[in-house]
Amino acid sequence: MKKSFAIIVSIIFVLSSCTEYLDVKPRGYDIASKVEHYEGLLYGGDLVLMDISFPYMCMECYTDDEGYANAYSTAGTITCNGYKWEKDIYREDQQAGEWNSFTTTLYNSNLVIAGIMDAVDGTEEEKKAVLAEARMQRAWCTFMMSQFFGDVPIITKASTMSNDFSLRSVAEVKDFVLKEMSEAVEDLKDVPEHYLRIFKPTGYGLFGKVLFMYGDYSEAEIQLRKCYDMLQAQSDVRLIDYQPLMDANGDIDYVVRPDSNTERLFYFMGMPRLWDSVYASMYNMLMYGIRNDMIERFFTDRHDCRMAFHSSVSTGVSLYKTYRPKETYAANMSNIASNIGLDLSEVYTMYAECLARAGKTDEAAELLVKLRSSRMDEGHGAIPSDVVSSEDMVRFAFYERMREQLGFGTSWFDMKRLWNDPLFQDLKLLYVHTLGSETYTLTEDRLTMAYPPAVLSWHPEYKSK
Repeated sequence: MKKSFAIIVSIIFVLSSCTEYLDVKPRGYDIASKVEHYEGLLYGGDLVLMDISFPYMCMECYTDDEGYANAYSTAGTITCNGYKWEKDIYREDQQAGEWNSFTTTLYNSNLVIAGIMDAVDGTEEEKKAVLAEARMQRAWCTFMMSQFFGDVPIITKASTMSNDFSLRSVAEVKDFVLKEMSEAVEDLKDVPEHYLRIFKPTGYGLFGKVLFMYGDYSEAEIQLRKCYDMLQAQSDVRLIDYQPLMDANGDIDYVVRPDSNTERLFYFMGMPRLWDSVYASMYNMLMYGIRNDMIERFFTDRHDCRMAFHSSVSTGVSLYKTYRPKETYAANMSNIASNIGLDLSEVYTMYAECLARAGKTDEAAELLVKLRSSRMDEGHGAIPSDVVSSEDMVRFAFYERMREQLGFGTSWFDMKRLWNDPLFQDLKLLYVHTLGSETYTLTEDRLTMAYPPAVLSWHPEYKSK
């Protein structure tokens, strides 16, 4: 399969500059012929978000003059503009990964959708499963583009010439995404094959996450329950117990690779998340530091093993070992790329928040205790006694979600989700970045990014938006 796919990619590359060919057929339509060829396109190799700017827009991001200067010299204005929540982040000569990454994958997804049912081999059921996977992937990419930019095109053809690239409203995008996912999810395969593939529990989880981000918590609960229930029978997808992995220095020094990470469901990123105790390399790769007030707000229990993933910038000592929130901390990991897909802990925290919002506090607590029991020192996984009401449980579920992702460059999406939620208006006090004497505050109009100049050069009609 690898040899066949390499040939396919080579041919596609040769034909990529042939406009006449594109006018006749989408690239690859008359090349891929077997089910395995189309499955190869789903693996893609392009399932990576070139996340240059958006991690710096997260509320927990901190940098000082030295870190800012380093960002400016290595990544240019992109990360710096993101940190300041500027309207225009990219220059005319810069490509935006938040746009390009998804359109590239949409191309592959549409190739599969256009041709899989005509594959020369495979059963009808097998073809439908691959078709469903491609539709789920297309819906997910369209949803993520809209998360970043608001109004975006709905791309349904694998062609650069005969496509409709007109902007569609957020409401139209939502209708398209939910329709695609609801129609496709039941045809997915039950058994996982790879963390870059979408099987049925992953499909339910992604569908639930989309509904969750749209604030439709009752419908999200239904899909996340299906995901959770199916995963209980999956021995190769399970929570990792952190406590036994911690050494005497309060560090968790192990590597979670794609073939051994039991919490992976669908990772939309380019490199594996490595939980190595090398805080310095992380310090210059994703987020320049974790704000002290975030450490104090989210990590109040010294028995929380997740503190091992945050180390003092000055000493390298883990937060778990010496709990000193006033120090400057960086995420204690190396070679990380922000996961904008889905992992197992998200299923727990999203599902628990949905249950709590529905008044099912006992079920939510039971779920969170299961998660916390794999993240805390032994005997410390219980829900705190001051979590009493449904509102308390909703907030606690969110805080668990933040403890899972603090420093990973993904809290941006929850900041958007909760902007108008009456239970979380206090969070807006945290939507402030500082640099020396300068203060930058997130405003509602910056909850979506401006279209990059490189995109506007091809679509000047977008300027009216």
